[in-house]
Amino acid sequence: MTGPRPTDTFGPVKSRMLAVAAYLRARPVQLFVAGALVSVGVLLPFHHYPWQDRLVGLPGSLVSLIVVAGAVAGGPRVGVALAFTSGAAYNLLALSERWFMQGATSAAVVVLWLVAGFGVGLLGDRYRSQVERALDQAHRSRDALDRVVGATPLFHARGSPASVARAICDVARETFDCDLVALFAIEGERLRLLARSPYLAGSPELRVMEPSPELQEELAESLLPQFVADIREPFGLRVPRAITADPEQVSAVRAPVLLEEQPVALLAMSWARRMPEPGRGELGVVQRFAEHAAVALAQAQRAQAQREVATLYRRFQASLSPAVNVTADQIKVATCYRPGERRMLLGGDFIDAVKRPNGAVAAVIGDVTGHGPDAAALGASLRAAWRALALRGASLQANMRTLNSLTLDESERAEEGALGVGLLATVCVVEIDPTGRRARFVNAGHPMPLLLSDGVVQLEHTPGLMLGVEDRGDWAPHEVTLPDDWGLLFYSDGIVDARLSPRSSERLGLTGLRPLVYDLWRRRATDPRDLEGLVDAVQKGQADVLEDDVTLLLFTGGDRTTGPAQTHVI
Repeated sequence: MTGPRPTDTFGPVKSRMLAVAAYLRARPVQLFVAGALVSVGVLLPFHHYPWQDRLVGLPGSLVSLIVVAGAVAGGPRVGVALAFTSGAAYNLLALSERWFMQGATSAAVVVLWLVAGFGVGLLGDRYRSQVERALDQAHRSRDALDRVVGATPLFHARGSPASVARAICDVARETFDCDLVALFAIEGERLRLLARSPYLAGSPELRVMEPSPELQEELAESLLPQFVADIREPFGLRVPRAITADPEQVSAVRAPVLLEEQPVALLAMSWARRMPEPGRGELGVVQRFAEHAAVALAQAQRAQAQREVATLYRRFQASLSPAVNVTADQIKVATCYRPGERRMLLGGDFIDAVKRPNGAVAAVIGDVTGHGPDAAALGASLRAAWRALALRGASLQANMRTLNSLTLDESERAEEGALGVGLLATVCVVEIDPTGRRARFVNAGHPMPLLLSDGVVQLEHTPGLMLGVEDRGDWAPHEVTLPDDWGLLFYSDGIVDARLSPRSSERLGLTGLRPLVYDLWRRRATDPRDLEGLVDAVQKGQADVLEDDVTLLLFTGGDRTTGPAQTHVI
């Protein structure tokens, strides 16, 4: 945040005074003539009236003020000329005939006025130059601050931290009219070069450097920008090698980039000429620029971290619902996965399908309780273990016992760990023989699949215990004879638990799911895109927000096996 800009109440007055002084200074003859005429005009009354005895000091004071004013406005030459002319007029008009008797005193007064005119003129020039420099610095600082405010959106809008760092250097180089800018990350005892403008080609030794102890101490002692008049001086403030390696660079400014009052980066700028020492205002602008740079870097790093997390999430979730590549003459497979509203919390839904050594097609669908890394890790472990067992040809019951043992072990670790509670899982495994006429199931607490033929019905079978409840469970197999034209839809509870409307407590359930599934089946719409359309219809009913993950696994056989296995994960 830039905050309110400090205001200078007397700035406009100073500017006007300097403008008047510059106008008068450019016209010394006119200023001298005007001063001389004013002095004579002041002295004339004292010449015509007998005031000399009692008020002789008054005209002298007035004339001295005129001399001082002329010296301040016109400089030492105008001051000396006015002092000489006004002194002569004072002696002739104010002292009259007595200036012969008081010649030494009169001469001394004139000499003092000459000295005063010269000295005040010099002091006026010095003060004027100081004020001009101060105002010039203020104007430059204000212009630089305006450029900072206008330019910072250019590097706030960039993407990756590397591109933001390059943009910061480019904007700093243009804003402060410097020849070289480098941005370093402070990593413990090392400085790592993030970016440089102009671009640094080659020179890998400059990209990572080991700072000297003196540089580390200097950075720790001062969190404000510091100016280095000549970086070539051996005993001056230390500047990173990415700057000093360029022999043309002379002056530099280094500014720590702070986050939460801790230096996380260092911004160094240099000029190929000796620069005058900047004022507090100019260094304040550099500090403000460094604050903007800190915010931009933090935002870029946070956005990159979010992108990396999202990528890891998609990859991990894809591993739980992988592409099902099963080639079978009599069976076609389609899948669909869609995350719920907690899409950045890893879910426990998983599916897979393989072709067993005897030619049968085996598949698994499961759901681990809860969300998060523990649930996702258990889901990935169960899927991998089932796949290995299925390819080895183990029986369905042996598969389930092994998966249950794995769930018990992982649940115990989760209960002892940070989660504090155990894990459970529902799993349904199926094996469809090579002819596509029989299917055998073993179910551990998972919803039974829907059989699609002349209608849509749920297969009747009492599921066994969920995995992770006890070490000995009874998961009896169940066999079904399939009709000539059939489909089997396996699903997770995320779709049947969907609300009918955002403000309704009524769930879709099997009553609402069956008509949607039958409409697809009637239209012979059994591809992954068709499953997506089914999920879309459910999702629209609750303001496009699914409370839980939805996983669908559809097998079709008989007359509907018109192509290879298909899958789609969204």
